Amino acid sequence: MNLKKNTINKLFLIIFFNSLIIGEGIWVKYGWELFDHVTDARSAGMGNANTGYNFHSVSSSLTNPVFSNTIVKDITLTHQSRFGGIVNSDMVGFQLGSNARIINMNLLYEGVSQIPDTRNMLLDWGLDGQFGTNDLGEGNGVLDEGERLDKEQLRYFNQHQIGLYGAIMSKIMGLPIGIGYKVLSYYLDEHFALGVGLDFGYIKKIKNISLGIVIRNAPASGLIWDNGTIEGTMPSLSIGIHRPFTISVKNTLFVMNPMLDIDASLSNTNLDSQIRFGAFSIDASYGFEGVYNDKIMIRAGRNSVNNLTGGIGLAWDGLRVDYAFLSTHDNGGLGIHHLISLSVSLEMFIHKILDTNKS
Repeated sequence: MNLKKNTINKLFLIIFFNSLIIGEGIWVKYGWELFDHVTDARSAGMGNANTGYNFHSVSSSLTNPVFSNTIVKDITLTHQSRFGGIVNSDMVGFQLGSNARIINMNLLYEGVSQIPDTRNMLLDWGLDGQFGTNDLGEGNGVLDEGERLDKEQLRYFNQHQIGLYGAIMSKIMGLPIGIGYKVLSYYLDEHFALGVGLDFGYIKKIKNISLGIVIRNAPASGLIWDNGTIEGTMPSLSIGIHRPFTISVKNTLFVMNPMLDIDASLSNTNLDSQIRFGAFSIDASYGFEGVYNDKIMIRAGRNSVNNLTGGIGLAWDGLRVDYAFLSTHDNGGLGIHHLISLSVSLEMFIHKILDTNKS
């Protein structure tokens, strides 16, 4: 098993570094956000601030791959609608393996359809509206007086991203480390890209406090386009703190879960970062989950891009339904983002089938 695991690690690194040598490599700010904002409703409702909070779900390993050390016999389905339904995403989370080797698997999808392409609409013929006269304004790329748009040249294209995230536990220098293997396929109009990346996660218990640490895109994540261009993404660091508070009265149990995340990046991706020094930025996110008798959950938070978040969850008889909303800070007419997740216990599902067959 260790030989197989080491082989996978080396394969990921060889693919990335070979692609940088063979292709035309550039560093980019964006590219792997699919694995950040496509998540389940429970995480989203808490502002995705759960780097130090393991709520025992397959999808929690997206935030910190060290959470793959928990046996979860559920399948989680999530749908997310963003920007007034323009962007839609889906996620399926499940677990493979046995007690000796657990693998958390999350399959993610995000798509935007019918994107208008207006690049060829401008008849850039200048003020006289005649092609080839080289008069004022011809060929300047600006819609001048006397020029017009050719509606027949308007076309539409689609953008789709498909990601696979597998998280396992490993021992690195004697420490229990979670490793997240991620594969991204990117479809943009007629172009295609494929990439691989690695995340590393760790968690430390200090009395009742959990301290989580995640290095994403380490040492770097690479995306290879069909024209040979290689896009590399710099690593980022997340540190999360969680401390539960329990209130027990007779047969009632209420657990309060406040949490805080600090994200540091070198990619200069956030123009409105809370703290910024050139390309280096620091952003904080925080969240709260109140759990009543493991049946009812209330959530609130603020994520790292300054969206106010909230949500609720209901669990009963092997089923759990979670809802979350993200309110954009400027609203901008794009509405509120909505997420809904459904988790089904495989054991319950199998028992129901067996009971039905017996009857």
